[in-house]
Amino acid sequence: MSRSFEFINYMVRPNKNVERKLIASSLDKIKFIFSLSKYRYVGFGSMWFTDFVLFHRLLGICDMVTIEKEKSREKRVRFNKPFACIDVRMGDASDHLGELLEGKNSLTWLDYDGSLENALNGDILTAVGAMQSGSIILVSVNAMVEQLDGKTVDGRELTSLEYLEWITETLPLKDAPKRLTRNDFPCLVSEILISAFESAVFSTMPGCEFFPMWNFLYADGAKMITVGGMVADSKDRQRLSECYPDGAPTYFSKTPFEISLPILTDKEKRALDTLMPTQKEIKPKSLEFELRPTEIEAYQKFYLEYPIFNELSA
Repeated sequence: MSRSFEFINYMVRPNKNVERKLIASSLDKIKFIFSLSKYRYVGFGSMWFTDFVLFHRLLGICDMVTIEKEKSREKRVRFNKPFACIDVRMGDASDHLGELLEGKNSLTWLDYDGSLENALNGDILTAVGAMQSGSIILVSVNAMVEQLDGKTVDGRELTSLEYLEWITETLPLKDAPKRLTRNDFPCLVSEILISAFESAVFSTMPGCEFFPMWNFLYADGAKMITVGGMVADSKDRQRLSECYPDGAPTYFSKTPFEISLPILTDKEKRALDTLMPTQKEIKPKSLEFELRPTEIEAYQKFYLEYPIFNELSA
């Protein structure tokens, strides 16, 4: 089986790069209140370990575990891990999440490169069921509606709606028949993930709630959704609420917060940077090169996070 790391360099996906930085900046704001440096980070480092490097440097987390499903890639995973403090576990996430998250505050990112079904196969329930209050979980999944096409269950080919109902089981699907379109499906996916978190917390952690913190939509090829937040009792909800006096973190709303960056040359980026920061509308005609208004607006939002990639001589 080929994996996405075999044809995508995870380090140079601009929209994913910005998403990762925005998540890290949110965590940076609460790292002292919740002592995040003492947390265990559990993720899917693949060959690149980009999020591991970021969270180790910014948050000071030293207890880190990567889970890799493809056992034939074990040597590559172990060879590429950037720090000695990263433990490598081979196998399905479901084989390890309960043990890894039990009895310790954790930050977990289940960053699937596949369909929504991957997130709803029990991993969320297993992870949340083993967590303590104050633990943080994120899930990323493919948000392309085409993933529902042509699926067969027990020898019977299902319609897209039947398959979605099958993988979501008892989770609510508001107006699902009308939302199985390329534009509407990503928002439905985020709602399904939020419901999955809430349901898992309700059934496994009495006295706790899921406090949503992130809801991102981005595309470096396929559309992807990332939803995440904290599992919190009343004490931790109060501590977290004090960090967000307006009631919700910057990057959470019911409609996914979209990251859609223009692809710029270094010269174009430098030209735009000379106009930053500004709240004023930048007219395309004021530039010496062509950009759409939506591209300029996106750059204004994320110019500080916009990645710069350069080739280095070996």
